[in-house]
Amino acid sequence: MGMAASQARYLALLARKSNCEYEGQQINQSRLALSNQSADLFNQMMALQVPTTPSKSDFTVQKYTFTNGVNKFTIDKWNKLSDSEGDGYNYAITYHYETTEYTGFQQFRINPQVQFSGVAPTKSLDPDEEVRKIQDAIKDLAKKEADMDLKYTTYQTQKQQAGKLSNYLDNTTVSNITGCDVVGNVYTITCKPGETTNTYTYTNYQSLGDKQAYVKQYVDKLLEYGAIDGDKDNYDYSQIYYCETTDSFAFKADLDSIKDGEQIVRTILPIYHCDGTAPTGANYKTIKEMDEAVQKAFNEYAVAKSEYDTAKATYEKYDVPVSIGNIKIKPLASMNKNQQAAISQILEDMKEQGIDTNITKCFNTLQEQYDNDTYNGGIYTFEMAGATYYTTYYDLFNSIVNGTGINSIDDQEKLPYYGAQDIEKPTTVTARALIEKDPSGRFITMRIENDSLVYDLKATSETDELAYEDAMSEYTYQRALYDKQVSDINAKTSIIQRQDQNLELRLKQLDTEQNALNTEIEAVSKVVKDNIEKSFKTFAG
Repeated sequence: MGMAASQARYLALLARKSNCEYEGQQINQSRLALSNQSADLFNQMMALQVPTTPSKSDFTVQKYTFTNGVNKFTIDKWNKLSDSEGDGYNYAITYHYETTEYTGFQQFRINPQVQFSGVAPTKSLDPDEEVRKIQDAIKDLAKKEADMDLKYTTYQTQKQQAGKLSNYLDNTTVSNITGCDVVGNVYTITCKPGETTNTYTYTNYQSLGDKQAYVKQYVDKLLEYGAIDGDKDNYDYSQIYYCETTDSFAFKADLDSIKDGEQIVRTILPIYHCDGTAPTGANYKTIKEMDEAVQKAFNEYAVAKSEYDTAKATYEKYDVPVSIGNIKIKPLASMNKNQQAAISQILEDMKEQGIDTNITKCFNTLQEQYDNDTYNGGIYTFEMAGATYYTTYYDLFNSIVNGTGINSIDDQEKLPYYGAQDIEKPTTVTARALIEKDPSGRFITMRIENDSLVYDLKATSETDELAYEDAMSEYTYQRALYDKQVSDINAKTSIIQRQDQNLELRLKQLDTEQNALNTEIEAVSKVVKDNIEKSFKTFAG
């Protein structure tokens, strides 16, 4: 029984030892796999490209510039020529300069929100008929407005002249009048232009005595100039009043107009004297005559304004375009020189680009001249960001007619509009040149073929800041990407190292267990051997 137990124990120990060996092999296989993963991560690390910080010098180029006193030129390229040509030029250069060119263009406004003065038009309307009808009203309105403005300007001019007495000889007045007393044939005028009070006495011509002949010379001279209406041989001198203080005279009508009852109604008095320099035919008027001229001018303005109001009412009864969004638009009744130049340039450039525009419908194109004489109407103008632009009734009509919502304000078709502006464009020239260098190899002077001038060259370094900033942005991105890849590899490597350490610890445990099994197997093997020997001896006896 003891021998059987020993043998069973021996077999159990051998089985356990075999399991330990097998588990150890499995751990070694796992460690080998981890080692391969670690090597692969190391290779990935070695394959990563470390981003390089961009250098500003890589985006900086040497430029040479020169000027002829009008334009500034920049040399873009230079290629050395061979000496075989033998004409003295040593470089082929390409240079450019900026020129300003008046250019017409077309742009589009998305969902323009075109608004008419009334209900939005429908497709049943004929745009051509509407343009003719509206343009007739616009032209009549513009004509009446111009006439009204002219009459108003005339009225204001007359009013200003009456107030400032600018039509009087030498522009001379007695001003700041505070009092006017009349005693017999004498007017006493009191003025207070400042802190002091001045008094002027005007005596009737009939009471002047020996001064009559002196004053008569003045009056006769004014009659000769045409300043006073009347017969020189039969003139009524009783209307003349002379002031010795100012050595001048005034008309009775002007003196009487200073005062209305006890109330001072005028604070200025026109006065006259002749120094021999007044022009022939000079225009002199009394205050009464000036007032009549002002009233006449006002009456003419009132009539013109009434006619304008009638024309405006006629125009406003039509349903017309009034705005693009919150931008007010104005129809052109006629074109001034600037507008004509802009429209002509727009049409010329659009034709060159093969773009059809509705602007041509606004002209009598049979004459092939887009000027005010061939303008039929239909162009609208508006201001946006300080610039002037144009569109047409046809474009406005096409935008709103397919709109939705109240008065078709939403989902409108895009609106073409046009403009003409001075736009800078580069002009490039290629030529041969004779270039001189300094000892460092830098260009200093140049003479171009077909040009006798010798130009001083200015060397400058130009950095493409935008390209440099783009490169720095790309570097920052690539650096962040590199750092993330390195961090990911390090994290994975750390996990593999921890897993390998755990396997190594288990392997050591198995090694210890196997040593213990070997010791116990040896002991059990000896017991079994002893039991066998004893058994053979027993049976041998």
